[in-house]
This record gives sequence, structure tokens and C-alpha cells, in this order.
Amino acid sequence: MDLFSQAEHDELAQSILLCPDADYIERVARSIEKQLPGMPRRDVIRVSLENHGALIEVRDLDEACAIANRIAPEHLELSLADAGDWVEKIDHAGAIFIGPYTSGSLGDYCAGPNHVLPTSGSARFSSPLGVYDFQKRSSLIRISAAAAKTLGRIASTLARGEGLPAQARSAEYRVGADT
Repeated sequence: MDLFSQAEHDELAQSILLCPDADYIERVARSIEKQLPGMPRRDVIRVSLENHGALIEVRDLDEACAIANRIAPEHLELSLADAGDWVEKIDHAGAIFIGPYTSGSLGDYCAGPNHVLPTSGSARFSSPLGVYDFQKRSSLIRISAAAAKTLGRIASTLARGEGLPAQARSAEYRVGADT
């Protein structure tokens, strides 16, 4: 049902099971066939699973984590008795649901901070919407005279490469500074 819960969103939704147990994968495949006809959004689920879903047998849970990180899913369920032991191996997921009782649907509706999550693999470089997105921040930069000499040469080279000579000269002024 967890695969269905994501697949029913739309025909482009991606529902993937990564599991080292071939027998479990077979039981899931049989369950899909048995339960799909009774689902109100069965046509959407079927197209989603056929075009973007997968039941993948992996060597072990380390390989499952590596593949999950490559996929960078919006939702990732670690439906394992020892799920907490595997969280540290996940680098890229919008939301991680830990343990067999923590379904993505609970996070979507009532157990998570929000449901605005990075999609289409963008969890590799983006985070869920959070309070920091609504705060104004400023970067604070302080460079020493010694560092300015090194960084000034680098900045000058890059600025000239971009065709911005005033930027280059501004950086160069710091290269010879003795402050």
C-alpha cells in the first residue's frame, strides 16, 4: 500500500522498493496484483508503477542505501525493525520515514513539519521547505590581509575570465595591501 500511496499522486510518480529478500519482493508483487483492482485510482497507480515503479532486489541494505541516495527520493521509507541504524547512510532524501510504523502518508498529513519536499531527484541539492526559507539571512565575510593576497589573485583571474576588469582590479588592490 505504501507503493500505491505514492503512485496514486500522478502517472509520473515514482514508487520503488529496494530489498535484499527475493521472497519478500515476490510477496509484494503478488499483493500489488491482488489489491490494485480494488483501488479507486487504479488506472493512475497502474501507469505510474508500470512506467516509473520498480521492485529491485539488492545484494544488501548498504547497496539499497547507495541506490536510494542516487535516486534522491522525495519520500524514503526505511521500513526496517532496525531502521534507526540505517538513517546515517542516507544523504539524499526529502523526508525519511524511520521504522515499519512510519508511513509516508503519516508524514504527508500529520507527522511531519510540512509536505513541501524536493522532487525528481532534487533532494541531492535541495532541502524540504522549512523555517529557514522564511528568514532573512546575510553572509558575513572577513578576510585577513594575508588571505586577501592569495584570494585576490584567484578572484582577479576569475573576474578577468568573465570579462569584468573592475572586479579584477578591486581584488588586485588587496594583493599588494599591507594592512
